[in-house]
Amino acid sequence: MQKKNLSEIICRCNNINRETIEDAIKNGGCKTLNEIFDQTTAGVGPCGGSCRRKLKPLLDHYLAHGFFPEKIIEDLTGKQKK
Repeated sequence: MQKKNLSEIICRCNNINRETIEDAIKNGGCKTLNEIFDQTTAGVGPCGGSCRRKLKPLLDHYLAHGFFPEKIIEDLTGKQKK
């Protein structure tokens, strides 16, 4: 089984990695996307928050199960096809 990559950059605009996001959720008490945005600046960059498609599934999984998934399944609902 492949170990999750905590140094994976989730928010490219603000250079925020997975470890920072997970810490904000687990130890920082973030229970909403807005709390993650406020605590880490992830999801509020000049791109308009494209990383939110990863942030929400990560947060939802933790809140539902009490642990983080090995792999983040990006939420592509609502994403326009080109």
